[in-house]
Amino acid sequence: MSLLLLLFLFSSCSSSYKTLLIETPRPSVQLLPEEISSLTLVNRGITGDFQNFNEDSLQQYFFTRGFDYDSVVLDSLAADTTLKALGELLFESGRYDVVIPEERYIDRNKAFYLMPESLDWDEVSSLCNTFNTDALLVIERYYNKILTNYSVFATPSGEPQYAKAQIDSKYDAVVKIYDPSRQKIIRQFAVDDTISWQDGDTSTKAIFSRMPTIKECLIQTGIQIALDIDERLSPKWVKESRIYFVINQNDITRMTNFANDHKWQEAYDYWLGYANSEKASVKSKAEFNLALCSEMLGNLDQAIEWANKSYYTKYMQQTQNYLITLKKRKEILKQFQN
Repeated sequence: MSLLLLLFLFSSCSSSYKTLLIETPRPSVQLLPEEISSLTLVNRGITGDFQNFNEDSLQQYFFTRGFDYDSVVLDSLAADTTLKALGELLFESGRYDVVIPEERYIDRNKAFYLMPESLDWDEVSSLCNTFNTDALLVIERYYNKILTNYSVFATPSGEPQYAKAQIDSKYDAVVKIYDPSRQKIIRQFAVDDTISWQDGDTSTKAIFSRMPTIKECLIQTGIQIALDIDERLSPKWVKESRIYFVINQNDITRMTNFANDHKWQEAYDYWLGYANSEKASVKSKAEFNLALCSEMLGNLDQAIEWANKSYYTKYMQQTQNYLITLKKRKEILKQFQN
């Protein structure tokens, strides 16, 4: 994956080169093989135990128990929120195309806390063929437990003085990714953690006016599960700086426009016109800029080739540094192909 995203341009008027800020990708822990670029997302974790709880009724359920109660709460809206949020996150990463079918729930024959058997490969192939995707991502299990606590602290004389409320949302979700072409489960992992909310005040009403409701905690937990899964699968973007050399006074405006409009091929063609200059200093700078344009176009081999030419045309420390950067990037990108 070699796409770079331009963020900003900034410079110093006194320098012969200008700086731009980009983002480069880093592979994640569970990044999928390069040939898997599109996913169908379904949820197999929802059983008959799930329901779309009414927000007020659910809150009252915990209040009538003194808000000091623990319970597994299986909310279908929260589970569906996970799938939808995950789809958006994976798509926004720039690495995957995503399809979430309207009929996105797959039946299971086991209780919600158990892992079902792997899906039949005919069913996997049918889903991927229907939606024209490379693989099937399945949330196989979805578990959420809410733990609440309400404490009152009294004065030495026994009068209530201060109260504190806390909500812990413990979650556990298991994901499998099926590759129909190889009939292989290429990824399987679990995400689990606890999210907590707490507040304190002399007024119980004030506490619960600021605290999220149980329903809101469930929805936020669903989003957090999506974030955890996405963190495993999507590449991470790291900010880095690059420079380009200025040859003519209009180059700053020209390069700013090229960069902002992502017209790196036009930038490449522009600098190519200077690559045959008889002046070594001009030729070397043009070759350096051609290396940058090549990198931005996703061609690291060509970028290294131009940087080498610049290095031998006329030595500049910036070129040597850039060659090191490009070679490191090439090693990183190899990890995306594993």
